[in-house]
Amino acid sequence: MSPRLTQLAIGVAVLLILAASALAIWRFEHTLATGQTVLIELAPVDPRSIMQGDYMALAFTIDRALPDDVARHRYVWLTLTEQGVARFHSLSHQLPQQQDKIGLLLRQRDGIYSVGPNAFFFTEGSAKLYEPARYGRFKVDSSGKALLTALLDENLQLLGENAR
Repeated sequence: MSPRLTQLAIGVAVLLILAASALAIWRFEHTLATGQTVLIELAPVDPRSIMQGDYMALAFTIDRALPDDVARHRYVWLTLTEQGVARFHSLSHQLPQQQDKIGLLLRQRDGIYSVGPNAFFFTEGSAKLYEPARYGRFKVDSSGKALLTALLDENLQLLGENAR
């Protein structure tokens, strides 16, 4: 391959990588701006490993309500309380059509299915601030993808500085 063709191929590859990155960022920002807010209750985690460095290990009560056949489904359907706290409704292969149901895309990590991430990262040295966390606040887009935006205490008050 000629040097000019090699340079052109490298340039095109870099542009494709930048375009894909920009699209991913745009999708996350769009979800944060327009997604529906859902609060998901945290489940207790082994207290010896709750705080490790600058993140908190997370588990969700909804995950513990998932039936054994969860692997056959793509979405978990949720209903919301008046305060916006999510409750497990059912599993499905598709997003709900009913206005009173929210569909969340299930995540799989190491064979374990969950509605959210397994960790929340924060500024080093601010672990005490997040110890009272009881809920995760998510923004959910129309395709069921959810982004964890903050942790809340038992009174649904924001913990920390994350204002998204």
